[in-house]
Amino acid sequence: MKKASCSFALAVAFVGLGCSQSSAPSDGSSNADGGKGGAPISSGGSNASAGTSSTSGAAGAPATGGAGATAGASGAPGAAGAGTGGAGTGGAGTGGAGGHMGGAAGGGGASGAAGAAGAGGGSTIVGATPPMGWNSWNNFGCSPSESLLKGVADVFVSSGMAAAGYKYVNIDDCWMSGRDSSGNLVADATKFPSGIKALADYVHGKGLKLGIYETPYTTTCAGKTGGQGHEVQDAKSYAAWGVDYLKYDDCRGALTGFATMHDALIAAGRPIFYSINPVYGAGSCVPPNCAVDELKLSNMWRIGFDITNTWASFTGLIDTDKPLAQYAGPGHWNDPDMLEVGRGMSADEDRSHFGMWAMLAAPLIAGNDITKMSDTTKAILTNTDVIAVNQDPLGKQATVVATSGSNQVWAKKLSGTNTYAVALFNRSGSAASMTVKWSDVGLPAGSATVRDLYAQKDLGPSSDSYTATSVPSHGIVMLKIVSAP
Repeated sequence: MKKASCSFALAVAFVGLGCSQSSAPSDGSSNADGGKGGAPISSGGSNASAGTSSTSGAAGAPATGGAGATAGASGAPGAAGAGTGGAGTGGAGTGGAGGHMGGAAGGGGASGAAGAAGAGGGSTIVGATPPMGWNSWNNFGCSPSESLLKGVADVFVSSGMAAAGYKYVNIDDCWMSGRDSSGNLVADATKFPSGIKALADYVHGKGLKLGIYETPYTTTCAGKTGGQGHEVQDAKSYAAWGVDYLKYDDCRGALTGFATMHDALIAAGRPIFYSINPVYGAGSCVPPNCAVDELKLSNMWRIGFDITNTWASFTGLIDTDKPLAQYAGPGHWNDPDMLEVGRGMSADEDRSHFGMWAMLAAPLIAGNDITKMSDTTKAILTNTDVIAVNQDPLGKQATVVATSGSNQVWAKKLSGTNTYAVALFNRSGSAASMTVKWSDVGLPAGSATVRDLYAQKDLGPSSDSYTATSVPSHGIVMLKIVSAP
């Protein structure tokens, strides 16, 4: 059965080429990148001070990225930023498009330069960094339940996963039992006796967020009640229940349904991370060749068919994601599907899987039974050095900078001067010595400090290159390399 772990932010403000949701402060991180199609700043808290005007197109971004406390409309496209309050809600983000929630927002500049022009403060873009959480499908299939989800929320806190950054507790398919006489979705009373709102309240009480699942078809992939024709009604239900994340899975539905739900989520007025899966059956649906404008309509889009807990599956998804780096950035992410860490692969393969998802700026959505995970699995999933690569506020996706046979050296620019994450990824059947050269990464010649991220150990300075003498078969060595300006 095809399940997508697409996440579509219930972006209260989807604009231009980015999908910006209304603010979710806990997702906030600074959005300094002026790259392609960046998500606009969406409505959120009030500005602390006036935004700085931009001369590159869009009005200046607000100081904290929230709704302008005193701002009126932001400037017209191509105009300098307005005066006292900076841009109104949805002032220019990284891609330069203006927002459209909470006050009158102007159109953004086309160049994307405006994202860097605003004054400081954390971003309120929904999905400013890739989502981290857990989903019920991989391990529990069509058997989610209130007790299961509460237990996962409890373990998020007790295991240190919440402290490491995991926040979304996501219900997948089979949570619903039909619709009431008014057409409203109804939760299965056996599985969720207290209802979805009560579950959301419980999860929120732990400092976490709740995700839910539906499809743009008459039925779900598992044959349960679909959302086609009820998008506005369902979006209002999600907002009223306190849902924070919607996974919208094609399941034979028309791809136009993703836009219908996008509009319904905006109208519902709650910031929801919107993850879509336009892929049904074999193959992929990736920008710019998908019939759905994924960057405009969603915060995250599945790029291929369902992952399984095999080496061939996750490496195949890496290959699909490899040419898509230009489409990833704050508020909009490529989604190679959920994590299979702790579900039967070797420890080296699990480290490779988790490390490459971190390098690819992919969602870190665990799919194992975290209530019974081993110490090794827990150590992989909660490695804060590797997670920091995934959550870096620049939002860059790694690219391959060198190859040797099937082995690959991947590099990802991190925030900070001359700072990169590097993955030495051994895809061969035997251990290998692997080297990263500064010249391949884009670092200046000379000395740079090197840190082993899985070992969480500083390795000291190295000149012009670094060699890991024995990278295990199907294994990975992850490094953080920093050279002086």
